[in-house]
Amino acid sequence: MVAEANKSRAAPIYAARSFRSREAVGALVALTRKALIEEFERELAPLGLNAAQALVIVVLADEGAGTAAEICKHLSHDPGAMTRLIDKLETMALVRRVRGREDRRSARLEVTQRGRALRAQVTQVQVSVLNRMLRGFSRAEARLLERFLKRMLGNAARLAVQ
Repeated sequence: MVAEANKSRAAPIYAARSFRSREAVGALVALTRKALIEEFERELAPLGLNAAQALVIVVLADEGAGTAAEICKHLSHDPGAMTRLIDKLETMALVRRVRGREDRRSARLEVTQRGRALRAQVTQVQVSVLNRMLRGFSRAEARLLERFLKRMLGNAARLAVQ
């Protein structure tokens, strides 16, 4: 508790006079995300998926079901684009819309049996891409990076509440 309080009073990491945007954490995280997505896309191509489609399948498979709005929020995706993406996944028989019994206007999304089978292949792609991107890291370093990123996400969540 004391260590956490001391962290919050620590000197700022960056100063405007010496700030170099392209070398700062924000730019590096964004560039890393871009590289991950590009590599993910390359490996997903033989499966007939792009990264956005694969991530919707992953979220739905992990959560069991959800609404388009929930997935949009989870993935920070545009609602109009999400509708088209879900339409495509439904055409591919990977996802289905299940109408609510009490409110027929609402639809829950579920991964089909075919989608669940593809989810296993997507997991293999995720593991392969991440292992290549983390080449040269030890397991301990990878876990440390995960903890640092989770800490940043926690800071962001606290800022959003303020």
